[in-house]
Formats: sequence, C-alpha cells, structure tokens
Amino acid sequence: MISFVFVGTLSNGKHPLYAIQLIEQLHKTGRKVQLTLFGEGNERKMLENYVSDNNLETFVFLKGNQNQEVIKKAYIENHFVVLPSMSEGWPKVVAEGMFWGCLPIATAVSCVPNMLDYGKRGVLLEMDLSKDVQQIALLLDTNESYQQMVGKAIDWSRKYTLDVFENEIKGLLQS
Repeated sequence: MISFVFVGTLSNGKHPLYAIQLIEQLHKTGRKVQLTLFGEGNERKMLENYVSDNNLETFVFLKGNQNQEVIKKAYIENHFVVLPSMSEGWPKVVAEGMFWGCLPIATAVSCVPNMLDYGKRGVLLEMDLSKDVQQIALLLDTNESYQQMVGKAIDWSRKYTLDVFENEIKGLLQS
C-alpha cells in the first residue's frame, strides 16, 4: 500500500479535493493507494460527500485536526505528503514531511520549487490532473528514483532546523 497524507486547512486555497482526486485516479489505475487528510475547514462536508458519492471510503480518510505527535507519526508512516496549495508563506508541511522522509508532492508556489530542487527532492504539481497522475505513477513505478528523492529530501531538510536558523540569526546580529 502506498500511503499519502494531506495536512492543512480544508479550504479552497489548499485544494484538498485535488489531493483526493489524485489518489482516486491512481486507484483507478490499479495501484494500492490511500490518502489520510488531517485538518478542518469549510470544505469538510463537501469532501465527505465527494468521498461517499464516489465510493472512496476504503482508501480516503478524513481525520480532522490532530495534535503534533499524531501528525509527526503520519509523516513517518506515510510515503508522500500532498500539498496542492494555491499559495504558501513558508510551507511548514513540506519541510516537516521532508524531515521525516515523507516525500512532498506540492504546487510550485512560494519557495517550494527551491525546497524541492525543482523536482529532485519531490514532485511539483502542474494542477493538471492527468499530467500529475502520470508524473506520480511514474515515480511509483520506479522505487529507486523514489528512494533517491527521499534521501535528498531528508538530507536537505535536516540542514534547516530551528537550531541552524537561530545560530545564523545570532551570527548576523553579532556582525
């Protein structure tokens, strides 16, 4: 089973429906996939209805808001974190997923392309369902590429911890 996680507000700007549709399409290709969504928002009822109306209950799960320990465990236990967001400041979800080995699948907003090294440390979504499904399917079919990307994501993210940022700020203030 290939597992995906969405962490964020269930709102139009975060595109949780797109995350569900990605997994739905991957499932239709015969792949054993599942998606767990963490978060609350004004789209929750619509998402529940979509899951129910399309018989996705066996592989799409809405878990609501959860504490940081549950989210950390989700990053550790899942293969991918999906963030099809329209905009981001600092995409904390992407950084946290990378840190715990949960490969990001995200839109090219804010600093995400740089974080993902333009597709070398994760998948950059085009927000074209067929193209994005094809891109993810290709990665699922090449485990070696997936493992290499995860390794690069972990290496990069662990260089950017709060301790590193604090030390850099202290260094700047002392100059």
